[in-house]
Amino acid sequence: MDIRQFIKFSLVGVVNTVVFYAVYLVVLWLGFSFIVAATAGTVVGIVNSYVLNKLFTFRNNKKAHGKALGEKIKFVAVYVVQYFVNIAVISVFVNIFGVSAELAGLPAIGVAVLVSYFGHKYWTFRE
Repeated sequence: MDIRQFIKFSLVGVVNTVVFYAVYLVVLWLGFSFIVAATAGTVVGIVNSYVLNKLFTFRNNKKAHGKALGEKIKFVAVYVVQYFVNIAVISVFVNIFGVSAELAGLPAIGVAVLVSYFGHKYWTFRE
């Protein structure tokens, strides 16, 4: 593991986590379910994360349209996997452990970091 790259990824992750969690809490506050809130947070987070990770973390500047399109598809695919992992973790904490939906979003963050880092490093932005 490239430690400098992981630190950059972690910094982007902190920003993305704040963005995700802020959207998640606002959508819960508006009265929607944790699934809708997690979906909204994930969609906003995907856009934020793509821009920051492409330009800052992995410094990947692919110019060819075909490669760029494939990269975007892979990026979204990693987040689709991460989304379902998040929903599973949140569901376990809400439905099995009785944790509030507001707090249940927190344990999923650690799992999400690992899923997205390794997915993007070894698949999306692999050189």
